[in-house]
Amino acid sequence: MVAIIYSLKDTVSMSAAKALIEMAGLKESKPINGLKHFSNEKVKLLEIQEHHLHADFLDQLNEDCLIILSRHTSAKEVPSFTVHSEGNWSDEAKLGGKPKELAVAAPDMMLRIMKRMKLHSGDIGVTYEATHHGPFLKTPSLYAEIGGNDHAKSSQKLAEVLARSVLEALDTEAEYDKVAFGIGGLHYADRFAKRAMEGKFAFGHIMSKHNVKHFDMIQQGIERCAPTAEIAVIDWDTMSGADRQPILKKLEELGIDYVKI
Repeated sequence: MVAIIYSLKDTVSMSAAKALIEMAGLKESKPINGLKHFSNEKVKLLEIQEHHLHADFLDQLNEDCLIILSRHTSAKEVPSFTVHSEGNWSDEAKLGGKPKELAVAAPDMMLRIMKRMKLHSGDIGVTYEATHHGPFLKTPSLYAEIGGNDHAKSSQKLAEVLARSVLEALDTEAEYDKVAFGIGGLHYADRFAKRAMEGKFAFGHIMSKHNVKHFDMIQQGIERCAPTAEIAVIDWDTMSGADRQPILKKLEELGIDYVKI
């Protein structure tokens, strides 16, 4: 089953959870692994007291997929709805997870949620973010977020859109040709999101151009994905030839085809 997670350390997470309880008519049920629990016959919502960035223990729930409700922070303060996988490309893990370790991505559910976000978002952008931060989970998982500026993070209306998008995604299907691993581009992976919305790919992990020097982790990016990524999609012009060369060599070693966008 899919479990939706909210944290008492995140105000947007709490607002979206409140909206979800009301929309789905969730009732408080018996705690699960000591966690406060709301549910109906289709939806399971769990409360954690810790910040979700550090919630590696969620693997103990033995769920099929975990959706983490969260606020989104943007340096440029641009409001947006986002989805992303978790993991750290570098030797640092300042925001949870483990150094040079990726969590298991959930490409199908990310795309389902993103499409519902697009349906309800009005004039607010919807996109993938490149893989970043914790927790480190072996259960397929993803972040579903709203934020970017103070208004977006404090808006109950936008929190309701986030909740509705997640709720509706549980009962929808996403059509796409292949599960993909994204390489290159910006942290806000709009070009990958466009291809996903067109039905070409469902992306699991995305390695932005800022992290392509960590090409030694490409195998993780492909394999730590449920299902495993079938193809690499490269945002070609955002990288130099020197950056592309070791990436293409690694993909060849792994027997993974690629397409340029």
